[in-house]
Amino acid sequence: MFAVIGAVGVVVSSAVAIWGLPAAVQSSDVAKQAEARERNKDKQDDAKEERLTIGPAIDIAAGDPNLSFSHQFALAQRTTNAASLPDGGFLSDKYWAWFAKNKGLQVNEATVRVTIFPIHRGTVVIQNMRITNLSCKPTRYTGTAVVPPSFGDSGGEALPTAVAFDLTEPVPRPWKNEGRTPADGAWNLSGNAFAKAIYLDGGEDFDARAFDLSFFTKDKDCEFGVEVNVTTAGRGDEWYRVVFPGRRPTYKVAGRPERYETSVISESVEKPPVLRGPRTPIEPPTLRKGTFLPARGRA
Repeated sequence: MFAVIGAVGVVVSSAVAIWGLPAAVQSSDVAKQAEARERNKDKQDDAKEERLTIGPAIDIAAGDPNLSFSHQFALAQRTTNAASLPDGGFLSDKYWAWFAKNKGLQVNEATVRVTIFPIHRGTVVIQNMRITNLSCKPTRYTGTAVVPPSFGDSGGEALPTAVAFDLTEPVPRPWKNEGRTPADGAWNLSGNAFAKAIYLDGGEDFDARAFDLSFFTKDKDCEFGVEVNVTTAGRGDEWYRVVFPGRRPTYKVAGRPERYETSVISESVEKPPVLRGPRTPIEPPTLRKGTFLPARGRA
């Protein structure tokens, strides 16, 4: 009798031990997961604090603004096969996939929208911009003119700070771009875009400022980089490189040739383009400049 009870006790004890094991393991796992979460949170807090106090002072995002109907475009090679043209209109994905595949560029003028996000706590001062690694050569974009249709702009959009660089200058400067004069189409560059420094609040609730950077050339293809000069407490004066769409460190603008061998014409926004014969390009834009005063940022 007692032997039987003892045996049953052993069985019950063994069962408790066996069935209790998963609960103990589970409890241990939960504790470890909680510790891991705390460590991860501490790392995230440290990274956040480093970003706000130690890391780079700004982030820069660059993108192409909406394409303007007044821009000129070109391909380096001659287009002779009408069947190779896209079957979508000027604003379609097919059209711009074809344009990108053929490595098309804007001619004489191009604009990039750059948005600057201050990161550091306190004030970030944007003091200057500059062109770097400028390389200009006689244009090879003589093959095909790509002519967009006429259509209105979207309107109603908040205008960013407009900055213009004349790439034909020995050392291109950041001009304040006042836009075109309707009567003659000339661009009015009124002076230094950074004659007055631009102050932005950083930290978690940061300000942001958008800039439309326009680049002008004449008969040469130009490739270049852009850097932004900022000053912050604790880091002083620094230059930050703009990374262009597609993670490119440089940007390109085509020059104007004497004549294109062929032309691809878009007669409306909806209809596919058509192939036409040779084309004489319009003249490069006129730049009407004011007085340029030095910026406060150090070169």
